[in-house]
Amino acid sequence: MNINIDIYSDTICPWCYIGFNKLKSSMSDFKNLEFNIIWRPFQLNPKMPIKGMARQKYLELKFGGKENAKKTYEDIYKAGLINDIHFQFDKITITPNSFYSHKLLALAYEFKKQTAVVETIFYEYFIEGVDIGNIDEIIRIAQQHSIKKDNIQQYLESEEDNKSLLAEETHARSIGVTGLPCFIINKAFVVFGAQDKQYFSNIFRDISSG
Repeated sequence: MNINIDIYSDTICPWCYIGFNKLKSSMSDFKNLEFNIIWRPFQLNPKMPIKGMARQKYLELKFGGKENAKKTYEDIYKAGLINDIHFQFDKITITPNSFYSHKLLALAYEFKKQTAVVETIFYEYFIEGVDIGNIDEIIRIAQQHSIKKDNIQQYLESEEDNKSLLAEETHARSIGVTGLPCFIINKAFVVFGAQDKQYFSNIFRDISSG
């Protein structure tokens, strides 16, 4: 039996990383099911400058001060540890514009490598502190996964696929996606946030028994 999962996610969203780890843990318990995942673009900061913003400045603006930001990310760090993710937030100096990474994922879809690529992007950003808004880093990740396109830099910097990616995000907002992650399972079950593994397992059990 096939189960199709559309994941609305941003590559700079720590809860998306945590949520996917929970989903992946649940999927591993259902060997009789075949999961088809499509990663859909959603930018948390669509107006972010193309070169990003200094991380500390961004956090203070977003969370209303240094202390609020610190408390929020302490909670995320603890949630990460529970789910086998050792966030290294101190390594991150730039909050990037994530659009290049979404364009890479559009290419990765053609190569059937979306999940592998997104996991690499999550790791590079959250564990290694890599600026994934830097086009050279995105090209490096593409090469790492043997995603080849004539003049990939020109593609990333061009308008090609931009309208379709932005249209997907507009569609997501129109159907009520306002926060991330959002998992749409078999176009019937909608899961918002980094829900527990058991939450996903209950859905998969219902589908497989129905």
